[in-house]
Amino acid sequence: MWSAGEFPGPSTFPIWIQRLKELGFTAEQCPASDDSRLWPDRGFGFYVDSMIPELGFHSARAALYKSDWQGYTTTRDKKFLSRSPSFEDPAFWVQAKQRVQSIVSRHAANKPLLYNLRDEPSLGSFTSPMDYSFSPSTLGAFRQWLQAQYGTLAGLNREWETSFARWDDVTPLTTFEIKDRERLQLSRNQRENYAPWADHRAFMDISFTGAIDRLRSLVHQFDPDTPVGIAGSQMPSAWGGYDLWRLSRAVDWLEPYDVGGSRKILASFLPPGAPLLATVFGSDIARIRRQLWRVALYQDRGAIVWDDADSRCIRKDVPAMPVTPRGMDLAPLFAELKTVAPKLFVLRPERDRIAIHYSQASIRAHWMLDSREDGDTWYRRLASYEQTHSGLARVRDSFARILEDLGLDYDFVSYEQVENDALIQQGYKVLILPQSIAMSARECRRIEAFVRAGGTVIADNLTAAMDEHCRRLATGQLDDLFGIRGSATLWRKSGEAGAVPPAVPSASRLQGFDPDVKAGSATARAATSRGAPVLIENRTGKGRTIYLNLDMHDYGKLRLTPPQGENYTELFGRLLRESGVQAAIQVQTASGRQTLPGVRVWRYSNGDVHYVALMRNPEFDSELGKDSAVVNKALEQPVRIHVFLPARSRLRDLRTGRDFGVTAELDADLDPWSPLILELTPPH
Repeated sequence: MWSAGEFPGPSTFPIWIQRLKELGFTAEQCPASDDSRLWPDRGFGFYVDSMIPELGFHSARAALYKSDWQGYTTTRDKKFLSRSPSFEDPAFWVQAKQRVQSIVSRHAANKPLLYNLRDEPSLGSFTSPMDYSFSPSTLGAFRQWLQAQYGTLAGLNREWETSFARWDDVTPLTTFEIKDRERLQLSRNQRENYAPWADHRAFMDISFTGAIDRLRSLVHQFDPDTPVGIAGSQMPSAWGGYDLWRLSRAVDWLEPYDVGGSRKILASFLPPGAPLLATVFGSDIARIRRQLWRVALYQDRGAIVWDDADSRCIRKDVPAMPVTPRGMDLAPLFAELKTVAPKLFVLRPERDRIAIHYSQASIRAHWMLDSREDGDTWYRRLASYEQTHSGLARVRDSFARILEDLGLDYDFVSYEQVENDALIQQGYKVLILPQSIAMSARECRRIEAFVRAGGTVIADNLTAAMDEHCRRLATGQLDDLFGIRGSATLWRKSGEAGAVPPAVPSASRLQGFDPDVKAGSATARAATSRGAPVLIENRTGKGRTIYLNLDMHDYGKLRLTPPQGENYTELFGRLLRESGVQAAIQVQTASGRQTLPGVRVWRYSNGDVHYVALMRNPEFDSELGKDSAVVNKALEQPVRIHVFLPARSRLRDLRTGRDFGVTAELDADLDPWSPLILELTPPH
C-alpha cells in the first residue's frame, strides 16, 4: 500500500493495520524520516521511501527546476544549466554519505523489505528535455570521459567537426546549438552530426546511473542484505538519465512505469532474481485484475497499490476506517494471487531465442529526428508528449507486439551485450534491429559474426546509418551485410515508397518506407506498387539477413482492430519459420481461425513438468492511449479458444484446479481479465 494523505495517528494506527491485513496487504511505505518500528512490532512489512530528494525535482525541489527551465528556455543562457546538485560534485557525496548512514542506521534493525532511493527520479523533470548539466564539476568529469573515449583532442575534433585547441576548452553543444547546426547542415546537403550533443547526453546517462549505483553501495556499507533501488522509473529516453541498460546495472530492484516497453526491457536486463514491482492505480477492478495477473505471469515479486482520495481502499477520514468498495473488490483478487504467484516464482521461463536490439545511441538520434518538426520549441516535447509521439518507441512496440501475437517470447539485448558477443554466446537464432540507426563499429562486427555463424538478422530501415556518437555516415555500416545500397540517404517520418500487394486482402496494407533503397548484391523478394524493394534477403556464411524496407510504426495500433494487422503477422510468421523459429503453442478460435489475435503466451518449466499461460493482450502502455482511434474493445471480449500443445500431457488449470485429463488439444474459455494457466504433466 502506498497511501497518499495524512498518516493515521497513534490512536487509529492499530485499526489501520488491522484493515490492511483484512484486505491482504503485507507492507506499506515508510518515509525515511519516520519511525519504522511501528511496522514489525505489528507483524507488518515496510520499505524505506524516498531517501535522496536530490535524485529528482519533486515537492520542495520543483520550484528550483521550474526556475532553471524558464530561465534557460527564454534566454538560452547556460548559467541556468548547472544542475543542483551535480553528481560530480564531491560536496554532494559528503552530505549523501552522512544522510545514508543516518537513515540506514535508523531502519536496518527493523528489517525493511527494500530501500527506495527516490520515487520518480530524474536528471530533470521525468524525461522532459533539459540540457542539464553544464556545471563546472560536470564539465570537468565530462572532459575526462571524452579523453578516455577519443584518446586525443584531434580525434575528438574530427568526430565533432570542431577545432578546440585545449581539452579545457571542450564544451558540448546545447540542444538549441545542435539544432542550429542541424538546420545549417541540412540546408547545405551535408550529413548531420549530432556528436557534440549526443556525447553529452551519453555522459549524463552515465552520471545519473553512476550516482544511483554509488548510493546503492553506500547503503550496502551499512546494510549489506536489503535490496536498494528506485520506484517510478521512466521510459527509455535521451533525457532524464534513462539508459535502461545502465540503470539495470545500478539497482537491486525496480518499480518501472510500463511505458515504451520499459518493463520488458528491464526484465531482460536485470540480474536473475532481482525484484520487479508494478504500481496499480484507479478503481476499475477488471483492469486491475488484468494488470496484476499480467505482472504475476511475468514473475514479478509484488505490486504497489496506489491509494489516494479518488481511489481509496480504506476510509482514512472516518474513525472506524471502513473498507471501501475498491478494497472489497481487491481482497479476493489478492487472495487468489497469493495462492498462484508463489508457484510461478520457482518456474524457469522459456524463450524463443529471439533478441530485439536496445540501442541508447539510436534513442538519442531518433529524438533529434523526431523533434525537427518542433523547431526551437523542442523543449515542449514533455515526457507525457513523448510517450505518445516517439517514433522509435512505436516501431519497437510494433516488433514486440508482432512476436507476442505470434505466440513467441523474446529478450531485449543491449548495445553493450551485442559488443560483448552475447548473440552467439547466449544462443540466439534471430536478432531484430528496430530502426537501429546509431551503432558502434564493434556492434556491427559482432552482428556480422552472428550471421556468419548461422544467425538471422531482421532490420527495417536506417540501420547503422550513424556511428554510436550520432554522426551520419556516407553509407550504412551494415549495408554490405544486407546487400543493399542507399540506406543512409535521409530520414522520413513515415513510409514514402508505396503499398505492398497484400497477402490478406481484408487487412491493412504494408507500406514501403524508403524509395531510395536498392537491392545491390541481395535478392529482392517483394516490392511495392512503385517498384521499391521491401523484402531484401542476403546470405552470408551460414546465416542470412532480411532488410524490411517497411514502415513499422502502426502495427501496435492496427492489431487492436483485427484483422487489420494480419499482413504483418503473416509476413513475420513466414520469415521466422524460415529461420527455424515457430511458436510451440498454437492458439485458434474455436471456429478454426489460423491464429487468434491478441493472445499472449508464457511458457515455463520445472524439471519434466511444463506450464503454459494464455491471456488476452490488449494495449497496456500509455504510448497509444491518447489516440482516439485506439481502443481495446475488440480484445476485451470473452472468447472460446482451441489450443494445440506440443505433446499429450495431463492438463490442470493452476488457477482454478480444474483437471482437463490427458490430451494434446484443448477447448477452453478465455475471459479478457484473467489467464488460463495450464500445468502439463507427463502422462503415466
